Amino acid sequence: MNQLSLNEKNYQKILSFMDDIKGDDNNFRKNVLLAFEKWFGFSHANFWLCDQQNNLVDPVTSTTDKTMIKDYLKNYIEMDPLVPYKLNDMILKRRVIGLLDLQSKRDYEKSEYFNSFFKKYGFYHNTGIFLVKDNRIVGLVDFIAPKNEMEVNNYEVMCLEIISRYLAQKLHEYSLLKSKEQDFIEIFLTPRESEVLRYVQKGYSNKQIAGQLFISVNTVKKHVQSLYDKFEVNNRTSLSFKVHSFEN
Repeated sequence: MNQLSLNEKNYQKILSFMDDIKGDDNNFRKNVLLAFEKWFGFSHANFWLCDQQNNLVDPVTSTTDKTMIKDYLKNYIEMDPLVPYKLNDMILKRRVIGLLDLQSKRDYEKSEYFNSFFKKYGFYHNTGIFLVKDNRIVGLVDFIAPKNEMEVNNYEVMCLEIISRYLAQKLHEYSLLKSKEQDFIEIFLTPRESEVLRYVQKGYSNKQIAGQLFISVNTVKKHVQSLYDKFEVNNRTSLSFKVHSFEN
């Protein structure tokens, strides 16, 4: 792979991908997956965040079956050779790693992870793009595909190595933006309004909120009206939607 070089078409694909990504978009991670499908044809992809312990959390998916994600998190994540905490040293040297980079095809096809999990859902290939910022893994985009589809080729790997650096920075900027917006909401509201808002988002009625917070229904109504005024809405649905747009 070291002797390969990207041509103008490859670089144009990378630039087109980057042009489609905006770090300040509320649908940032979803847009990343759509761009990968548009420019590289990766139709089954997941965008994970990584916590401080390099555990995978909060997946955003494209066309991946939600049942498969739940099954993975409940039963198979510990078996996955591509989870970040198993590859710390390797990830600092390269950002794009496939399952078949870690074991032979024969060993992979005999593994419990393949036979119990991937095979069940009709997939075979799995390649991960690890996003690293300040020597810490902050995210993972992984692609899965059936056996009859082509594995990620060497030219695509080179493109993805470049893209991984760009995405890591964009994810960092996006996370900072979301953090500031959340801080703004917390400063924007009184402690009691924050509590009421939390229950409104869960669908609680004024009477139920009053019972949870040990305050009168009239007091709840006053807090809800204050929330309406601050967020410039006039009903609970609009309030929840607007708050959700801040948080996501």
